[in-house]
Amino acid sequence: MYTNPVIYARLIINNRRFWIPCMFLFCLCAITIAIQQSDKVETPISTQVLQDFPYSLSNSLSYNEVKLLLDQLFNSETSLLNIQSIWNKLIEVWREILTKFLRDACELCHQNDSYCYESIDINRYIYYINESFYPINEIKRPVGMGIYYYFDLKTLRSVNNSILPTDVSQCDYFHMIQLMMNVQIILHQSQIKYFLTKGTLIGVLRHHDVIPWDTDIDLFIPSSATQKILRAFRQLDSLSTKLPLKTTAATTTTESSTARAPKDRPSFQNDLIVYRFINVHKVTSYKIFSLRSPIVNRTNYRWPKIDIFPYEENATHIYAYPKHQHNLGTMNYIAKTNVEPIYLRILGPLLVPSPRNLRLSIKAMIKLGRSNVFYACEGNTFLHRYNRGSVETWRIPCKELQNSYPLVKNERNATSSLCFEELKFPHLNQSLSLYKYRCEEDLQRTL
Repeated sequence: MYTNPVIYARLIINNRRFWIPCMFLFCLCAITIAIQQSDKVETPISTQVLQDFPYSLSNSLSYNEVKLLLDQLFNSETSLLNIQSIWNKLIEVWREILTKFLRDACELCHQNDSYCYESIDINRYIYYINESFYPINEIKRPVGMGIYYYFDLKTLRSVNNSILPTDVSQCDYFHMIQLMMNVQIILHQSQIKYFLTKGTLIGVLRHHDVIPWDTDIDLFIPSSATQKILRAFRQLDSLSTKLPLKTTAATTTTESSTARAPKDRPSFQNDLIVYRFINVHKVTSYKIFSLRSPIVNRTNYRWPKIDIFPYEENATHIYAYPKHQHNLGTMNYIAKTNVEPIYLRILGPLLVPSPRNLRLSIKAMIKLGRSNVFYACEGNTFLHRYNRGSVETWRIPCKELQNSYPLVKNERNATSSLCFEELKFPHLNQSLSLYKYRCEEDLQRTL
């Protein structure tokens, strides 16, 4: 019998049958731990496992109360008078959310400068959306309504940029939404019909927002309204855009811009420019941007911007360059009855018009081949801010991102033909947004 521990140690070390399996098990455990650690994405939210959303609540109604109102809004037995009352309550909650968004953004990005608050007329914005979709009679009963209840600029957008960087900061996002709100106001003032398309349509369906790694907003308008667009915004003369800029402390202007906007407009709207652009495929679009934004390298426009694409129409269908096999402003023939009535959809803190039949609209407007927008999440192939292609392109199953990004979950009630969406985040106890709409079929989703 061996009693000396040193002798025991030497026996173990010299016994290969003992230490080789031990080394193998040790390496296997180390590899397993390394793989698990690499799959974890450290974000401000993902580290808060099963905690409440870090949001300073100031809304007059709770999330569950809003959900109950949406159920009542789409109940066929609810009277028109009660529908109108419910609608007004939802609009008031939406106003509170927009007000908080503007306050947070101005504090974060402009040190509470008064100009920031004046750059967005929330009352006028809500007025035009409400005027267009208010259930004034039985024919105009709501077909889609919802709210991004827990929208928090600081938290959500910082998470979005920490996983798949796009060089779009929280303030860049605010300036994009700031631009969009003013563009919507002017489109309504000019009585121009519009709706979401391309990547922005994918964003509202999958994220209730701009795609977290996207960098612009896309709209369709009738080609018959292009002259209205040119009259509604200041125009940039492409023949003289290379003139030197004149910069003042208050704003930035160019000698080539022609004032066409009403003089009583807010200062921010007077600085909005429309630029007619023809891409490499000979497709015409209209880029709208602010003279206060930085100019894009080797171009005549600025960023952030709104891309507006015109579509043609006949008695029954609408279309845009249907023979082109690319996604730059194209749309295959789609029946007007599949686009109208236009639905309101959630775009971050905003509500924006969207086509009615989602499956057919995606099929017509987005040339995907065999991919599915709810299965395949694709990175940008073009960086609008820098006017160049992306160095790295990626395409991965969206389900691999659901622990890092909020993604929409959808369910359909076949009896009532109503669909309900909630923006889910696995690390939070609370859903972020909720949306209900009339749907003839379930939009196939793979998440």
